Amino acid sequence: MIRGGKEGYDRLLLLARERWPATAALLDRAGLAPGMRCIDLGCGGGEVTFEIARLVAPGGSATGVDMDGVKLDLAHQAAARRGLGNVEFRRLNLDDWDEPGAYDAVYCRFVLQHLSQPVGLLRRMWAGVRPGGVLIVEDADFDGWCCHPANEGFDFFLRAYRQVIQRRGGDDAMGRKLYGCLLAAGIPDPRVAVVQPVSTEGEEKTLPWSTLEATAEAIVSEQVASADEVTAALRSLQQFTADPRTLISGPRVFQLWSRR
Repeated sequence: MIRGGKEGYDRLLLLARERWPATAALLDRAGLAPGMRCIDLGCGGGEVTFEIARLVAPGGSATGVDMDGVKLDLAHQAAARRGLGNVEFRRLNLDDWDEPGAYDAVYCRFVLQHLSQPVGLLRRMWAGVRPGGVLIVEDADFDGWCCHPANEGFDFFLRAYRQVIQRRGGDDAMGRKLYGCLLAAGIPDPRVAVVQPVSTEGEEKTLPWSTLEATAEAIVSEQVASADEVTAALRSLQQFTADPRTLISGPRVFQLWSRR
């Protein structure tokens, strides 16, 4: 539902920059270490995959899996520029991914909210973890989004995103449901943490606008709103974002991990 290709890649670069400190702390708590073989499911442009590859060097490796060929081509080019020899990327629908006992760490971020059968993927992720390895997941709970003062464009963003993701079989409240999903998948004793970003300026504050812009086509195709309504909401949200007197708090991000 979120636009792919080069524009989607650029948005994911922004998301990766802003969310990396929280993800880095999670990977440290979960025990990523040199020598581990890791996989990043739904890797997008590969920025987290690159960081995982760095964390597990020397001796370890990171594989990124995604179905967007344009993003993966750009990820291949970025890996070559950075001289990363312990990272690879594979184009694959996650419904077709299944590698039992293949990895020391299996990771995904902001993926399960888009799936109609998240427990099925979690079962395969857990099966992919070797003894002594770890499963790590992150996802958002959109009820955490808020702004001050009120803004029509921001309210439109939340309302439209929820409707589109639900119509396409996803769940905008996946974050809070992750714990139950892991248990349903047979994953024992998951550890849980929650982080929530807030911003009054800078790139992070633009994420609601960029997400709305990236879902505009889906919003119109699902008849949630007209193109003119999306354009008006984008204009309102852009003006709000640029105002240093306003505040935007992002979604609650639930982070879970379990060691086999």
